[in-house]
Amino acid sequence: MFQSGIPYHETGTFKSHRTFLPDDEYGIALDNLVKGCTDILLLNPAGTHIFTGRRCVQPQPDWWFMGGRIFPGETPIQSCQRLLRRELGLDISNERFIAVCAQAFAFGMREQAPKDHGTTDTQFCYKVQLLNEEEVEKVVLDENEYSESEWKLPSEIIEGNYHPALKFAVGNMLAGNVLEEMEKKVEGEGGGSDEEIAALAREFLKKRKEVDEVLKTSKDYKLVSKELDYETTVNSRY
Repeated sequence: MFQSGIPYHETGTFKSHRTFLPDDEYGIALDNLVKGCTDILLLNPAGTHIFTGRRCVQPQPDWWFMGGRIFPGETPIQSCQRLLRRELGLDISNERFIAVCAQAFAFGMREQAPKDHGTTDTQFCYKVQLLNEEEVEKVVLDENEYSESEWKLPSEIIEGNYHPALKFAVGNMLAGNVLEEMEKKVEGEGGGSDEEIAALAREFLKKRKEVDEVLKTSKDYKLVSKELDYETTVNSRY
C-alpha cells in the first residue's frame, strides 16, 4: 500500500460494547456482515523470509497470513498488536508496523455452522520485521489451527501454488520495499543521484505491474486440504 499508513477516524466518542456471541448467533452475524481483519507478513530479522502457517481449519485451510478479526474500537495496528501478543507472545511497537495492502475475501466455507454458508472479510495487511532471535523463538502457532509452519522466501510464494491474496500481499510488499529505498535516496543526507532515483522509480513501476499479474493467474491456484477432504479454486479480480 503506497500510503503512509491506514488512518483511523473516530468521530465523536466511541465506546465498544463488544460481547461474546454464541455460535448460532455468530453464524447469523457472519451471514449478514463483512468481517474486518488485520493480517501480518512477519519477516525474519534479515528481512529475507516470511513466516507462514498452513491452516487446518476453515476458512482457507492452506498456507496463510498471521492475523485475525478486528475488535470494535481498535485501530488496525492495535488489532495487529493484540493478535501478535495473543498468538505469539510478541510485543511490537506501533512504528514497526508498515502498511502493505488492503484486500477483500469471500470464502465458500467457514468453521462455524452452517459451514457451507461461508464468510466474507476485508483485510488490512501489514509487514513487521522481527529484530532478533529472541523474538523468532516466540513464533510458534496453535496446533489446533495450524498443521505446520515455515519461513518462506518471497519468490517461493510468488512463484508457487499459494493463494493469490498471499501472492498479492507479498508482491505489494516487494514493490513497497523499492519505494522505501527510493524515499531514502530522495530524503536522506546528500540524497541519491538522479540516475539512482530514476532506476528505483522504474523498478518500483515494474514490481507494481507484476502485482496486477497475480490476479490474472489466480485460477492457476488450487487449494487442497487432505485433513478436511476439501478442494477448491479462486477467482480474483479488482
